[in-house]
Amino acid sequence: MRNITLAALAILAVVMAPAAVFAGKVAVPEGTQLKVKFDSTKKVDSGRLHEGDTVSISLVEGVTIGGKTIVEAGATGIATVKEAIRASRPGKPGKIVMSFVELSPKGSYRSKDGSMIKLAGVAEDKGGGRKIISWLFILGLFIKGGQGDIDTALEYPATVGETIILESK
Repeated sequence: MRNITLAALAILAVVMAPAAVFAGKVAVPEGTQLKVKFDSTKKVDSGRLHEGDTVSISLVEGVTIGGKTIVEAGATGIATVKEAIRASRPGKPGKIVMSFVELSPKGSYRSKDGSMIKLAGVAEDKGGGRKIISWLFILGLFIKGGQGDIDTALEYPATVGETIILESK
């Protein structure tokens, strides 16, 4: 009876593990926390980008599972503009919402069919409004609000949007 209980607990531990490593295969589970950065050579703001535009992102810290780095830092991917509202007169602020889409595995692990790691999460910014100034002074009617601007020097949280199995090369 004790052997059956221990065997059942061992099977349960394997099934319940957040990532299983079997013969070079690793499951990167949905919800795994990541940190990404936007391409610092591009300006990510509501005055330049339009809904549907894409911007490059990169992984800040590698994804480690079971003591092994499964996806190395520097892996690249894309984010898409989900919403872009340009700043306008009189003093109306702009807004930008970027949605994280996917990441290409980097390192010694790849998906069998070459698929990307699906991501979830957003980065957004609303520009500063200048509506009060625009109404106080007649010339203020010509003052635009600030653009929504994503700071490319900062790290943003993202998560794995769908469990993926990666295999060692």
